[in-house]
Amino acid sequence: MRTRSFLLALGLLAMLAAVVPVGAQGTNLLQDPSLEGEVYSRVSADPNDPATTFNAPTYWWGGFILGGDAPWKNVHPNGFPHTGGIKRSGGRSYHMSRGGGTFTAWLLQQVSVAPNTDVQGGAWALIEHNSGGSVVRAGIDPNGGTDPNGPGVVWSEWAGALYQWNLVQVTTRAGTTGVVTLFLYATQSQPSNPNGVYWDDAFLNGTPGAGLPIGGQPDQPSTRIVTTTERVNVRNGPGLSAARIGTLRPGDAYTLTGEADGWYRIDFNGQVGWVSAIFVTVSEGQPTVAGGAPPAPSVPSISSLRFLVDYTLRMRAAPDTTSAILASIPHNTVVTATGRSADGLWLQITYQGQTGWIASRYGRAQSGDILGLPVAG
Repeated sequence: MRTRSFLLALGLLAMLAAVVPVGAQGTNLLQDPSLEGEVYSRVSADPNDPATTFNAPTYWWGGFILGGDAPWKNVHPNGFPHTGGIKRSGGRSYHMSRGGGTFTAWLLQQVSVAPNTDVQGGAWALIEHNSGGSVVRAGIDPNGGTDPNGPGVVWSEWAGALYQWNLVQVTTRAGTTGVVTLFLYATQSQPSNPNGVYWDDAFLNGTPGAGLPIGGQPDQPSTRIVTTTERVNVRNGPGLSAARIGTLRPGDAYTLTGEADGWYRIDFNGQVGWVSAIFVTVSEGQPTVAGGAPPAPSVPSISSLRFLVDYTLRMRAAPDTTSAILASIPHNTVVTATGRSADGLWLQITYQGQTGWIASRYGRAQSGDILGLPVAG
């Protein structure tokens, strides 16, 4: 009888062990793994709806994909702390959403690990009802990259059970850099409202690396700068399809804050900017440009240019987000711009017989430079 009871107890322990996540074992190297921090950093705000903002907790960062073959695909997401009832532990979870559309968004955190050692990472995610085919997964870049589309990222299986906590986890081996990156990734296939995804209790287990505290986010050296000998476009994301937000001029030195897939992330006058690594040089030094709006470069004056709208945009009566909406311009529409705001963030265009304004960051010039247009309004 005792033998049978002992075997039964062993069986129960084995079943319990089978459902304990890998992340519950050993030391968690993440900072703020349960996403409890009260301080958040702004990643981006939707220029067409400033109340829609994507934010990342301290020690974390994030990103998202914009645009698709339908206006509702991959719209600008919300991302913020959630203190309501949907949390797995503690006082907060992290909430991603954009009701009525779909979003593809992720959080990431880099940690220092011993090179060539095993790492295990993941998190729990709750998918809200009516989520439009929402799925989640966790990934690890064994070499510390910050691009979730990088070829070296190792991913978990997709999980998509509605209104329950899904565990997503993955195991791989750290590379030689001594840094690995954990990604928490969510996407949907159809628009719905609500379509929230809630993250909690993340983990990244491994052997801590030398030189950084456990869970520490590797600091980019403040003396690493990006310079160029020619004018280079600065974009709001790492790719040619990302909107242009300014120009890096010869002689300017901007602080390097990260890199992804052949692009460098810089502190561009208080904004997150990206420049192609092909056209710039990284060196040690001090930034010469910090704070304030960048001075307008000298460019040839033009009377008009063709502008491709990459996103379904509201055309407004004036160059601000509070003015009256005159029309909605479908994505992939080419319009003619005849003027700009002084800072270049808005373009004056004519569409369907009306003259109005659109945000320049959600498209790209097909001819000329928008800073060559006359200041209007």
